[in-house]
Amino acid sequence: GDFTTAAWPPPSKQHRLAEAMYQALPPSRRRASVLPYAVAATGAVAMVVCLFQATGDVSLGAIRRSSAFSMAGVRPAVSRAGRVKVNNGLYDSTSPLDPYLIPGDLPYNAKQVGFTTAIEHAVRNRDLAAVRQLEQARVEVMEKTANGGSMGKWEEAAAQAALRRREQLMDLSIKRREKEDELVAQLKREGQFSINDRDQYGFSIDLHKIVHQTSDTLVKAMKDYSNGPRLISMRIDVDPMPWWDTLTPYGMELRTVQLLKEKMGYRRVVLLMEDPWQLNGENTDGIEVGRLDDANFCYDADAVVCLKPELDTLDRFERVVSASRAAGNRDVVVMTGNWGFPSDRESKYVRQHAKEVFTGGLQAIGFKMDPVKLVPNIGGEPYPLPQWLIDAGYKSTGNVAITGNSGTGKSSLNNALRGLKPRQEGAAAVGVKETTIFPEGYDFEPAGPEMKLWDLPGAGTPKFPLDSYMRTMGIKYFDEVVIASAARFTETDLELMDELRSHGVPFIALRTKVDLELRNAEHDAGRGEQATLERIREDIQKNSLLPMERIFLVSARRPNDFDFPALRQYIIDSLHRGVDVKLAKALNRKLDIQEIYNSVV
Repeated sequence: GDFTTAAWPPPSKQHRLAEAMYQALPPSRRRASVLPYAVAATGAVAMVVCLFQATGDVSLGAIRRSSAFSMAGVRPAVSRAGRVKVNNGLYDSTSPLDPYLIPGDLPYNAKQVGFTTAIEHAVRNRDLAAVRQLEQARVEVMEKTANGGSMGKWEEAAAQAALRRREQLMDLSIKRREKEDELVAQLKREGQFSINDRDQYGFSIDLHKIVHQTSDTLVKAMKDYSNGPRLISMRIDVDPMPWWDTLTPYGMELRTVQLLKEKMGYRRVVLLMEDPWQLNGENTDGIEVGRLDDANFCYDADAVVCLKPELDTLDRFERVVSASRAAGNRDVVVMTGNWGFPSDRESKYVRQHAKEVFTGGLQAIGFKMDPVKLVPNIGGEPYPLPQWLIDAGYKSTGNVAITGNSGTGKSSLNNALRGLKPRQEGAAAVGVKETTIFPEGYDFEPAGPEMKLWDLPGAGTPKFPLDSYMRTMGIKYFDEVVIASAARFTETDLELMDELRSHGVPFIALRTKVDLELRNAEHDAGRGEQATLERIREDIQKNSLLPMERIFLVSARRPNDFDFPALRQYIIDSLHRGVDVKLAKALNRKLDIQEIYNSVV
């Protein structure tokens, strides 16, 4: 560094001070090597003194900053000499890195304590996600303040940064939508998209694929060479889908055994259970079912399968050993067995005994298919799927929500879209007060069965404050969201849009009561209908960043005028698209197969 004031103390003073420190030592502790260390220590002390005596201007490379400059966002008192050049612009070092330039909340109370203190707390707690968020926010503030010059331009820089962020999120949402549409089109081209297509056992396309994958893996394991009988344990953990209505409690395991017999060319396959009556009503074609404690039943069997056996003690496990020996030391397949807790002493004995008896080895195969990822992982605060959406059969239904500020005519719009008058049976309640206090789903018959149009309570009211509205309403789980406004969009509407963008949820902007808007414009300004509609569209597009085809101007009292017919068709298409996307993601799920040797599962 280049210190602009306060020079180093003269060397003679350093030596005199070091000599005094040396003479102060007892004679027994004086060494010739002490003097250099004393000189070095004195020099370090002198350096600290110089730093505290300096005026504070320190030149670091091409950037010159005041030592009073604080990365924590604390406003220090610095003279005009602290004003320096950065990026060919005027940077005022008295301007702190203000966390309040970042919209929304920051972790660890950063807006009150500053960036540095908050980051220190996050590091101390090993909260890497918070550290990344705070560092990103700090860099964003540094960019804003360094490329504008003064405090007066911070607000403008923040607005520009927010606009860029909205545009980026909108681009991500559009790209995600295109990717989903491409997946649907691909599955349709391959002829693997209908849940109504069933095999001879009533299995849908995706379930049919799963049982063939499990049987293929089991066949491969059975064909592997071994020098003795083997114990193959397997477990299937698959998140079911609503259209698996024909799947019985043991249907997946039984179909896997049937396919094993077919693909291996076995003559006789024996299936043993604790209580064979549990398979009453199940399809056991080609499989001989017996009790687990009847080893003689396994005589001359090509394969022995034990379904849901209790094997947590040596006595119970010995039944499997007897079955294998009765079948001529055949391999045994254990499906969904209970082996007890690995930490239990008896369970440890069982596992050790299995390794001794089955000299061909142990092999554990786990099949797992996670739930369908119905919500894109773009960003935003995660929150659970509301129970009322689960109860409505969310996985296999189309869901479009109408939301916005209270009093914008959402319930009236819901009724008009379904062709109902306010007081007809099945109509949503309407009124000048806040009439919708719970999310209510209505069957949208124009789109067909399993399609719902949801009337959500107004956002930003005392009952439903905006900060908890997104989570309470499960807003990111809808296939499409209609943001309705009776006038210019409010801050609540814009924050709703930002939240939807952050989660990649498609939405449309809707201006209700447009007939009143036209009447007022003609009365107040003498403006024609077409000119007024164009001005409203441009204003909505400017604030929402939506393309024109996703902006609608309607009046619930005139369902055949303006954009109302186009809106109804758009919602119908969105509902069908939502179901198609969910189905495509379900059909495109991958079965995770894990094989572990010398173990059981």
